[in-house]
Amino acid sequence: MSLHLPTLALVICVVLLTTTVIMTLVGLTQRTYRGYWWWTAAQGMILLSAVGLLLRDAHPWLPALSVLLWLQWPMTMLTGMRQFYARTDFRTPHWMDAALLALGFWALLTLDHSLPDDLGARVASFSLVSIGFFLYAGWQIHAIRDWRQSPYLKALLLYLVSAALIQVPRLLSGLSSWGAPVTAPDHVQQPAVLVALVAGVIFSVYICLLLTYERTEHDLRESHRQLRVMADFDMLTQLPNRRHFTEMGTQALRLSTPGSAALMLFDIDHFKSINEQHGHAAGDEALKLVAGSARRLLRTRDLMGRLGGDEFVALLPDTTVKDALHVAQRMVRHVERSRQTLQQQTLSLSFGVVQVQPDEKLTDAIRRALLALDEARSQGDSRFVSAEDEDGMPVFAPSQTLGHSNF
Repeated sequence: MSLHLPTLALVICVVLLTTTVIMTLVGLTQRTYRGYWWWTAAQGMILLSAVGLLLRDAHPWLPALSVLLWLQWPMTMLTGMRQFYARTDFRTPHWMDAALLALGFWALLTLDHSLPDDLGARVASFSLVSIGFFLYAGWQIHAIRDWRQSPYLKALLLYLVSAALIQVPRLLSGLSSWGAPVTAPDHVQQPAVLVALVAGVIFSVYICLLLTYERTEHDLRESHRQLRVMADFDMLTQLPNRRHFTEMGTQALRLSTPGSAALMLFDIDHFKSINEQHGHAAGDEALKLVAGSARRLLRTRDLMGRLGGDEFVALLPDTTVKDALHVAQRMVRHVERSRQTLQQQTLSLSFGVVQVQPDEKLTDAIRRALLALDEARSQGDSRFVSAEDEDGMPVFAPSQTLGHSNF
């Protein structure tokens, strides 16, 4: 059963018109990315190619134009891919695409002018150039790192390779008929191959739409992640804020041996004076210096957060108050070394520490540690005070001085 070429061309025109309108409407009404309109343009030119095929008998120059408009598709689509994946290091510069496209057009026009009646030669040359363009586009898309993770890029790559392979029989038929009269044009032109290629082009349209939606979904996930970070972390010090620290600390206490964790609150002595004398920028640098020093000293399983202002908190699993004192001493020394290296103003820290009691809520432990910190502040700078709970009343241990007296 042979396919009636004019009817086939009409059906193709209607289908391509529908897909082109869909892509245009999506581009006008939805969020799109760089490269999308190149894909739409490629689809529109394929539509014009089908229109030229439909009207081929009306004007003698339409078949040649139709051929050129068809051949541009993989290269124009590739231009869109280059912009869509702008950070990809493609295997050739973008001007190479235009140069190859122009070379292919020139070769076909020259052959058509020199052998106007040799249908086999024209079909063979068209198939050869088309195969080359499809394989070249597939070779470039294979350079995109995301193709291994994206099912849509895999599908597009599979189509480009398949589109090249299904034209091989057409190429061989054209070569076998080169220079000989063609009595059965359908045998050489093979409309079924044209149908398969057009179906693939339509399929690729939806692949491009899915790539756009995939990028949009990725951007939404990244936006949600950034919002989550902003909600959970202090942007200045990159530490968990009070709410997030409480959530993580409560979970950590459930997983720890009851009564084995120490909670340590500390702040910068006379932080208000630093802001007043040196400005808020100096205060911000002091906060970042203290937070960075503490992160470097704490273990990976320790939790640290910023409660607000210059108050920091650290939950130390499997740690005693005595161990916490050693941590505080190392932290003070590290802050001093960092301060001298960065030529910052003098800084000192005060600490309030408690042993978290079995079945004690983290918020209650923070409240007790805050009382110990207040006691440390009242006794001077660079003080370490621990507190125990007896009948709901805090009992403070003697304070200990940290660092140098002039610190």
